[in-house]
This record gives sequence, structure tokens and C-alpha cells, in this order.
Amino acid sequence: MEVYYGYERDRTLMRFQRIVMGLCIVIVTGPGCYSFRGGSAPAHLKTIVIPQVEDNSGFGRSTIRFELTNELIDRFRSDNSLRVVDDAEADSRLGVTITAIRNDVRRAVSSDDRESVRGVIVEVRASFYDNLKGKAIYDEQPFQGESSYDLSEGQSGEGEAIAEAVDNLTEKILLKTVADW
Repeated sequence: MEVYYGYERDRTLMRFQRIVMGLCIVIVTGPGCYSFRGGSAPAHLKTIVIPQVEDNSGFGRSTIRFELTNELIDRFRSDNSLRVVDDAEADSRLGVTITAIRNDVRRAVSSDDRESVRGVIVEVRASFYDNLKGKAIYDEQPFQGESSYDLSEGQSGEGEAIAEAVDNLTEKILLKTVADW
């Protein structure tokens, strides 16, 4: 009995090509289908109110609570997972309290033992409350934002580092609130 091996080889090659083509399609289209978020906010929550942030840090910079509140509102608005509203009829509420701001974290020391880079850490506690079900989704969750600045930049460097730490902090709060389900 004579077996034609060329036919079997062509069939195997065609299977291999189909597998490769399928993998290419998955690789090309896959990233568009996958989200890096762990999930999304519960379907019944559509709106959020973000009251003025409280400052219990004793840091002495009165504008920090306004800056953090505005940054949170802007972050949630640009994310668009929950619509930010200004009234108590919102489906959910995010409460944030600044617990500490530290600007004495040594990051780098020069060869003559002088501090050259200092770190800034902004610590908060946040609570996300489901107004419709009357329960906390997370309560008194600690968050921390960090940044550094060169001491030669003085107060302006410190201000920029605080703004960067606040930006880092608001990103973490947003992700915990709308994506950690």
C-alpha cells in the first residue's frame, strides 16, 4: 500500500498556519479587550459626592485640603466611572481626612553628610459609602502619596513635591474606589 506523505505534510502545515494565525489575532485584538482594572464600581452606583477634605495633619498649609479635594473631583470626573455631583442625593459618598503630612524624610545625603534630597509623604484615611444600600464599601482605608524634591529648590520644590504626592494619592484612591471590586 502506497502512502502519499506530501498530503499529510501539507495538512499539518495548514494546521500550524491556522494556529499561528489564531494566535496573531488574539495578540493583536487582545489588548483592546483587556482592562488593567480589577473591575468596576457596582452597577447600581452612578453618582458620587466628594465633600471637602478634612485636614487633621497640623502641617500648617491651609490650602492642602482644597487642593486635595479639587484633585479628587478632577480625577473622578476624568475617569467617568462615577458622575460627580454636588448634592446629598448622590448614590455614594467619598470622605477623606488628611492624617499626616511629613516633609522630613531623608532621601539622599551628599558626600559631606549634608541632606540633598528630601521626601514628602501625604497620608490620608478615606471612606467610600454606598448611600443606596446604607453601608460602607470601605471604611477608614489608609492611603499614602509620596514624592521627593531637591533641597536647593526650597519652598517651590517642596510645593511641587506635595502636589505630586497628592496626584499619586488621588490615583490610588480612585483605583480603590472604582476598580478594586
